[in-house]
Amino acid sequence: MAKPVRVTIKGAGEAGENAPTVDDLLGQIRDFVEVLQGVEKALTDDHTNQIVWRVTDAERENPISFELTPFATNPAIFVDARAEAVETAAIEGLIALHGGNARPPHFTDDTLAKARKLHARVRNGLAGTTVAFNGNVEPFVIDPDAARRVESLFAAKTESSAYRALGSVEGFVTRAELDGHGRAILRFRARLDGVEVKAIASGTAFRQIEEMRLSEIWEGVRIRVYGTIHHKSLTQIDHIDADYIEVMDRDPLPGVEDVLDADFTGGLTTEEYLSELRGE
Repeated sequence: MAKPVRVTIKGAGEAGENAPTVDDLLGQIRDFVEVLQGVEKALTDDHTNQIVWRVTDAERENPISFELTPFATNPAIFVDARAEAVETAAIEGLIALHGGNARPPHFTDDTLAKARKLHARVRNGLAGTTVAFNGNVEPFVIDPDAARRVESLFAAKTESSAYRALGSVEGFVTRAELDGHGRAILRFRARLDGVEVKAIASGTAFRQIEEMRLSEIWEGVRIRVYGTIHHKSLTQIDHIDADYIEVMDRDPLPGVEDVLDADFTGGLTTEEYLSELRGE
């Protein structure tokens, strides 16, 4: 069986570190598990969750802690190596956040949002959170100082991308891929200026891009991408956070060479062929 993860949560206030509020306690456990689930999807080739995290032990020893153990969603599947890889990628990503990396590998936007909540609670309601992976790795600690640094990192990231708007961009598919962070990426040439645009997908768009990655028939297909458009300037797009992709013409229109038939009249001249049609 894969080694468990132990999460220790310190409360704050007059009640002491061993008495966090129910909302803070359950929220911290839930968001941490969702970080693990998000990393699993981004890290693995199948982009699914085959691991379920179960509470296998709890201690109330100043402060309270929980042991979370990975189990396979399907008992016939062996997930020990998968769980170890997920735990390693998750702890490395959280450490990278503390080091100032606003986009750690395998951390999607949704996973980053959960990581931000883990730190935000330590600034408002909790005194700290400690995560011990595999029992033999240096524990990862979220204390008030670390929480402030991470919040400043997210605030700076938000300010740097302030110029954005909801909308759509039309263009032609060049390629669909996964980047180093496990995000589904669609690259396409904008119809108006021919500049290549990068669309980072989530939700429905993620599934659509996964379909595109399986075949080359999508190259050159005309599409319209809907989502949040991030601009470098008034006239230059940086990227799009894509929510949905509309296919304008899955099959390109045929050209003249596709419909022209040299034997269409059976060897007759145009005048002879028309005369025959008219029964003359």
